[in-house]
Parts: sequence; C-alpha cells; structure tokens
Amino acid sequence: MKTTFRIPLTVFLLLVCAYAGAQTVTGKVTSISEGNGMPGVSVVLKGTTIGTSTDAEGNYTLSNSALATGTLVFSFIGYGTEEVEVANRTQIDVGMTEDIFSLGEVVVTAFGVKRSEKTVTYATQQVSSDELTRVKTDNLMNTLNGKVPGVSISPSASGVGGSSKIVLRGNRSLSGSNQPLYVVDGIPVTNSGNSNGQPNSAYGGSTNVDGGDVISTLNPDDIESISVLKGASASALYGSQAANGVILITTKKGKEGQTQINFNSTFTASTVAYTPDFQNAYGGTTATAKQSWGAGAAGTGERNTDEFFRTGTNWTNSLSLSGGNEIAQTYFSYANTHAKGVMPTNDLDRNNISLRETAKFLDKKLSVDASVNYTTQTINNAPNAGLYLNPLVGLYLFPRNADIMPYKNQYEFAGAEGFDRQNWIDTEDIRQNPWWVANRNTNEANRKRYLLSGSVKYEFNKYLSLQLRGNMDHIEDIFEAKMYSGTHATLTGGSANGFYVNNSQTLSQKYGDALLTFNLPMDGAIRIDGLVGTSITDSRRVGLETGPGSLGLRNPNFFVAQNVLVSGDMNATKTIPENHTQLQSVFGTVNIGYHEWLYLNATGRNDWSSNLSFTPDVSFFYPAVGLSGVLSDAVDLPAPITFAKVRVNYAEVGNTVPLYVTNPQNYTNPSTGAIDLRRVMAFATLKPERTRTYEVGADLKFFDNRLSVMFNYYKSNTFNQFIEVTPSAASLYERAYINAGEVQNKGFEFMVGYDVIRGEKFSWNTSLNGSRNVNEVIDIAADRGINNLVVTGNNNLGYLGQVAVGGMTGDIYGYQVMRDDQDRVMLDENGAPSRTTDFEFIGNATPKFSMGWTNTVNYGNFVLNVLVDGRFGGKVLSMTEALMDQYGVSERTGDARAQGGVPVNAVNPEGEAVSSVDAQTWYGTTGGPNGIMGQYMYDATVVRLREASLGYTFPMKSNVVKSLRFSLIGRNLFYISKDAPFDPELTLSTGNGLSGVDIFSQPATRNIGFSVNVTL
Repeated sequence: MKTTFRIPLTVFLLLVCAYAGAQTVTGKVTSISEGNGMPGVSVVLKGTTIGTSTDAEGNYTLSNSALATGTLVFSFIGYGTEEVEVANRTQIDVGMTEDIFSLGEVVVTAFGVKRSEKTVTYATQQVSSDELTRVKTDNLMNTLNGKVPGVSISPSASGVGGSSKIVLRGNRSLSGSNQPLYVVDGIPVTNSGNSNGQPNSAYGGSTNVDGGDVISTLNPDDIESISVLKGASASALYGSQAANGVILITTKKGKEGQTQINFNSTFTASTVAYTPDFQNAYGGTTATAKQSWGAGAAGTGERNTDEFFRTGTNWTNSLSLSGGNEIAQTYFSYANTHAKGVMPTNDLDRNNISLRETAKFLDKKLSVDASVNYTTQTINNAPNAGLYLNPLVGLYLFPRNADIMPYKNQYEFAGAEGFDRQNWIDTEDIRQNPWWVANRNTNEANRKRYLLSGSVKYEFNKYLSLQLRGNMDHIEDIFEAKMYSGTHATLTGGSANGFYVNNSQTLSQKYGDALLTFNLPMDGAIRIDGLVGTSITDSRRVGLETGPGSLGLRNPNFFVAQNVLVSGDMNATKTIPENHTQLQSVFGTVNIGYHEWLYLNATGRNDWSSNLSFTPDVSFFYPAVGLSGVLSDAVDLPAPITFAKVRVNYAEVGNTVPLYVTNPQNYTNPSTGAIDLRRVMAFATLKPERTRTYEVGADLKFFDNRLSVMFNYYKSNTFNQFIEVTPSAASLYERAYINAGEVQNKGFEFMVGYDVIRGEKFSWNTSLNGSRNVNEVIDIAADRGINNLVVTGNNNLGYLGQVAVGGMTGDIYGYQVMRDDQDRVMLDENGAPSRTTDFEFIGNATPKFSMGWTNTVNYGNFVLNVLVDGRFGGKVLSMTEALMDQYGVSERTGDARAQGGVPVNAVNPEGEAVSSVDAQTWYGTTGGPNGIMGQYMYDATVVRLREASLGYTFPMKSNVVKSLRFSLIGRNLFYISKDAPFDPELTLSTGNGLSGVDIFSQPATRNIGFSVNVTL
C-alpha cells in the first residue's frame, strides 16, 4: 500500500502566513581591534529566547516576525555586550570591543582557524604580544617560561642567540624528536637549524656550536600572539608532524582604518648571576704544578672570573608601520638586535625585515594575504660546553696561588712558532689559556633566511569558502671554526699549524594546502561546521663540509679549504648526505554544536610519508574526538558561577620516522670517495611512532569573571619506538632497527587567575599556574631481551644517559660510592673510597612540579608586572664540580683541608672504622673524569624572580605622538632558592640527551635594562 503524507490545509496556511510576516536580519560581527569576523557570538532578540550564533566567519541570519521592532543583543565572553535596534533593517553589521576586565575567549586553533573558546573541546592557552615583548630576550621562546603550564623550556648554555629545548607534557620518544611543531599564521615552518661540529672530544661532552634555532630568529614585535596546543586532540589535524604538540604563532597585519607607526627600543645589561665556589688558601705543590693540592698559600685566584667575564649588552630596536582601508592593509617592520655575551668575543647581530599585505576583492568575497620575511644573523664565538675548546676549563682549574693576569695580558707569543705560540702555564689538552680560546679558537655562524607565504580565500557564500595557502622557507647556514697555530695538538689533528672547519648547508621547505571550510545552513538546535583539506610538505637539505677528520693545516693560520692537510686518498671536502623528505596528507574536522552548550569535535588525518618507502604501507591514519559541555549555558547554576565548561577527548598522533632506513643503499665514503657496502640492515617493516592520548578538563569562572580556573588531566602512551640494535655477526650488518618500546606520560595542569582589585585607576590581577608530569618507560624490547637503552653520555666521563624499563627518559647513570650492609663507605687499600663495579641510577633532572606566579598591578599610568617561577624536585649532575674537586680548586676541598680531612662514616679493608679521609685522597678519587658521579648530584629545585617590569605611560597632548611608554625591566633577577652549583634550567643540548648535566657550561646571567615604546 502506498502511503501519502499530507499537511492539513489549515496548518499549511498558518505556516505560509507566518513566513510571509517574518522579518529576516543578516549581518557580520567583527572584532574592532583585529578587523576579523568573530565566530560563536550570541545574537539574541532582547527579552526572548529567539536567537542564533555567528558562523566561523562571523556571519549570522535570524528570522522572526518580532524582529522588526525589537532589539538585538550581541554578546561574547571577553567582549562588551552590544545592543542594536532593528528598526525594520535587514542588514546589521556590528563591531565588538574587548572587555579589559574579562579573559579573552577567541582562540587560534589548528590551521590558524579562530574559534570561540567555549566551542573548543581541548585545552589551549594563548599568550599575547604584550606578554612576549614586555621583557625581551635574544630568543623569543624563552619569554614563555613560567607562563604556560605543561611547557618546559630549557635555554641552551651557548651564549647569545642560542637555541632552546621546548617540551610539552614530557618526552615521548626514546630516539626521535621531542620538539613541538611550529606553525606561523596557520602554516608549518621548519625549525631545523644547522648543527656544526668541531673535532670530537676524547672525553665527550658537547662540541657543537649552537647557531640558534629558526624560531629564535623571529622578531618578537611582529608577533600578535602565541597559542600552545599541548594535547594530541588539539594538534591532531597536523598528523605526524605534531606528535609533540604545536606552537601556533600569529603575526601582525595591517588593520582597517588604523594608520600607525610604532618604535620600540630595548636595552639590557647582563652580568654573571653566579660563579662556582673556589678555595683561595691553598696553591700548587710547586710553582709549575697543574693542581692546587699544595700547602697553604696566599692566592690571587679570587679575581680570576672577574678578569675574564664581561658585562654583556643587548640592544634591540624595531620600527613598524601599519595601516589600511576596508580594501587593503599593509604591515611593514624592521628590527635590529646587537648583543654581546658575558664571554669575551661572543657577539650576536640580527636583522629582521617583514612585509605583509592583505586585501579583499570582488565585493569582499576574495581575500588575499601575502608576506615576506628576511632574516640575517651572525653569531661570533658561541661558547662551547664540554672539556675541549672551552675557556672555562682553564679559567676554573687554574692553580689558586698563581697569577692569571700575565696570561690575560699576553695570551700568545707572536714571534713563536707551532705549539709554543700559546702562552700558558702548562700543556694539558683540556686546560688551554681562556683568552687564547676566546681569541684564537674562534667560530662564526652566519644565517640567511627567506620565508615567503601567501594565501587566497574565496567565500562562495556565508556557508562555504575555499582557501589555498603555501610557503617557502629557505635557510642558508655557513659555519667556520678556526684553531690557530699554538692550539693543543689533541684539537688540531696533531698539526702545529692549526685546524680549520667549514660547513655550508641549505635547508629548504615548501608547503602547500587547500582548505574547504563549511558551515551547514541548519535551523533549530543543531549547528555544524568544519573543514576538509589536503597538504603537501617537501623538505630538502644539502651541503658541503671541509676539515673534520683532516690532519690540520699545511701552512699556519691560512684558513681556506685548499690549505687543509689530508693523507692517503682522503678528501678535505665532502658532500653532506642529502636529506629529502615529502609528506602528503588529507584531513578533515567537523564541529557539531547542540543548543550552544554541547559541542562535539571529530578529526581525521591520513599521511603518506616518503620516509616509509619500501614498506608494505606508506600510509597512516590519525583520529581524534572531543566533547565539551558549557554547563552554565545548559542549566541554572548558583549565582557565583559565571561560566562552567567540562571537556573530554581522545586522540592518536604519530612521530616523524627517520630518513633512509627502510632500504639503505651502498654509499660513497665521505672521506675517500670509495663505494662502501651497505652496513645497515633494511627496515622494511618500519612503522611510525604512535601516541594515544586521553584528556579531561574543566574551565570555570566565578564572580562575574573575577576568578577563573582551568584544570587538565592527561595520559599518553607512545609506542612503536624506533630503536637501534646490533644484529648477529653472521648477518654481516653493523646496525639494525626495530619497532618496539613504550613510553607513558601522565599528569595534570592548572591555572588560576583572580582580579584582586578592579578599578579604573587601580587594579591588581594575579594568576598562578602549575603542572606535574610523570614519565615512565613501560617497555623497550623485552621480547628481544633489551631492557635498557643508552641515549647519550660517555664512559670516560663516568656517566651515561640511559633509559630502562620502569625508569624515566632522561635518567642519569654513574658510579656510586660502595657501601657495606651498615651503610658505611668502603675504603680500598689506599684509603680511598671504593666505587661500584657497574653504573647505577643516580638521578633524573625532570622536575616533579613546575609553577609560575604572575602579578600585574595598574595604578594610574603606572603598570607593574612580576613573574616568579619554580621547578621543584629532580637531580642534576655537575661534571664541573667533579673536576674542580680533582684539581683541588673548589671551596669544599679547601674546607676539608682546613678541618683535617673529609669526615666520613667508613670502614677500611681490615674492617676498622674510619671517621676521616685525607682530602686529596677522597676528592682525587670521587672527582674528575670517570669519577664517582653519584657524589656530584644536586637537588634541581630552583625558584627565581623570572621577570619584572615597571612601566609608565606618559599623558600625551600631541597630535603626532599617540602614546609614549617607558619601562624598567629585569630578567632572572635573583634566585629565591637554588641548591645546585649551576642553573638547572640550562641545557647542554636541545636534543634528547644531556638534560641536567653541567660540563663547564656558561653560567646563567642576570639582565637589567629599560625599554621605550613610541606610537605615532
């Protein structure tokens, strides 16, 4: 039987009449400060429940017969409410102004899409331009320290312009990268700098000169905001590139109707925040002794560090011009940074030029955005950490009774030849004249970077738009290291004429994507929007290198490639193996809103990676799903609760797999040019690392947004780790790789903000953020009998960075003092402490808890900002202290001698109790390379006054100068609590290893200065 559905005639007539009498109003809501459309704005007919919300572009449509004589109310958290009478109009566009007493609620999400925070199903935090530029540093990313919970930032101990190690929610990968993906204006950019090596140190340690990461070269005054996407659900749209989270950087652009010239000038002076504690009562056993184990002597060593370190300076000046009309907008900027480090001859010069044009055509349906950024940077004599080519080794270990000034005033004998050119107290390889190292073991890192970006977006209608984007990131790095005749033979390949290294690399990345954004036209309680897209990333690195492995120079101090001395069939110059990768992707996300309080987000991405060539499947898929509910919009909550939102999500992402391991080919030997047989077993079953993450959280606001609370709990497991193994000898291969291992991270983050005082002339806001991450190695390769893995370190130094099942990434292993069953130190036949036979776990630098506390006080035209942050727990290792003990220059060795020995609870081989051990016997055994490193572990807890600024905005009556602000600024002003003899935050490497290890690292600095901002 055929069933026919009929509408009763009376009902049909009522519907027709209702539609005929309805008033329809359309329009667009924009942010006055930014000029962009605002998504998620509530549009309600005053006094009723009739309303809607703006779409992803800020457009809205509302139909009802009561509209004609009513009033529309536009509201959005963080913005002032706007009321507009309809008065029979059919088009009403509204500009909204930020409410300075509310927390901003528009956040930047993946691919640069701006969304209302209440519709986002994961945690994100946005840092404004003011917070980034209030107290500047020579590396933009360091200004985030203490401001974002769950983000660990460790500056490298490599002088001005050095890189930083950034980890979001703990290390996930045992051998791959743990750094986040950087995205500028929605487009991924490369952050791979040039790693330029100098001759290897026999004792290990860092011998690479840090030329700075790419992000560090950005001009902070060009940044509008930075959003941190820490969880996998937040970054899932970027797939395998974003396994470790995403740092989203939004840059400034010209604004409609605003013409502005802005000049910023910042100066800071840097001084060494601390130096090691030295003894100054004992000298050498003889006038030419290398160590300070002699009798009491009046020394001059207290001034050694003062004579070497200098006051560093940093001048940063930037000028920007912006303006535009409703059709086209322009932004241009130039910045120059000139900095001098506290190490002699360590200098930085950087220039940034940026131009961005935005425009709209075809009745504003077509939007065009294009930008060009050009950066040049030179870093001279970035200090090395480690035992070689490091001036601090000779400075700190210099005999305490000797006068160092003659070696400063004349560090070389100009008339001498060969090794005799260096004026120094001895010929020990690790302990060269500090001023010789600074002036005759020089290095220079030059970088040029071109970043070209463009996008075209066409809005077919208010429901559908298409955007095409792309960029080209081109980086040229040239590095030179010169070791003059007179440098120790260990460092020059045995040559008395000197040594030369030249490294030239070009890294280029091309990226393109297409995004189709949709907002389905739906009536009623359901709202659906999202995007689908595709992208391609192509990266290539090429280069040449001269010097490493050579025998030094043929003619002294003539630093050119053709003067490099080689032997046999070795070549002085080699081609650096080309790295070429390509990643092709399709992705999509959909957001479903129900009654403007319940939101569902689902994301999927599929990647095809060239790194997976020759494997059965070069494709991998990553899903994510999240759900959030704005309880304050769903039910009536107690009056003190202004806003309440809960979130839950699940996601899977991957990590980039290494190049050229699935089918290694025969290769040309870099030294001789001969064809070598393949020595690496093909990894034809390679799978990318994969991370599964669960996250729950809540966002709460109380007392009319006066108190805000954010909380997250997460758990992630990363498996299919990439692990190197040694195959059986019968295979004839030297190395092989497997997929195995699992690392788990779980923890929580919170942030609490409170407006203590609200007023027009006086206000005080305070915020506290904190986080804890627990890292655990669940498995390595138990089925193959592998339960530990060495990540970094050197047996000759007496420690290893090693991971083991049940441990954590970053675990440090070393020798311990051997003790008996009564916990007494066991002495050997010479009366020295015995050490354990094998390396044992001695600590991990990862803090158990991190905290940041920010206060902002406004009084009239004055504003005071203070940031205190701290890292609590963890253990760090100081090789510096170990060698200072061995050489007898440390304060503890002097104290021990003054009291007649080292007090101990010990037992000798005969079983007799011993209460004191001779200082030289004790420290000569525990200290030095291959010593008992368990004795040199320190509490990593550190609390500091991170930032402080006091600014004054001058009242202006000029028609030319719109604003003038002067500020006193300071960074790392003092330590509230610190146990370690070095700053535990500093790191020797931005890679996975060497965290929490100090090997004569440059000390942290205290920075004080001023800034001036002028707006015309």
